[in-house]
Amino acid sequence: MGEAPPLEGSSWVAGAESRTIKIVLHGLRGTIEVRSKTYNQEMPGFGPILTDADIASLLSYVRRRFGGASTPTSEAAVSLIRAANRGRMDYWTVDELIKEP
Repeated sequence: MGEAPPLEGSSWVAGAESRTIKIVLHGLRGTIEVRSKTYNQEMPGFGPILTDADIASLLSYVRRRFGGASTPTSEAAVSLIRAANRGRMDYWTVDELIKEP
């Protein structure tokens, strides 16, 4: 198994909160570039086993610790994204996620 992308200094961690929520809910598959290095790993989704509160807490910590975010991720934000993507069964791809604001 290869090296996973670092969280520290990652624009993915510091970027749009909705992207990180989607990744935790449904996972990410395919090539991703972090800090000028390309990775091709798979991160499974944890939506089926984590509550919205769990995901909000996890992302609040990760985004504050590794991305410099000062505003915590809310349970309501996770709930909205979970509901909007309720029928999704596949992992997200980088191409899908970068098309969104």
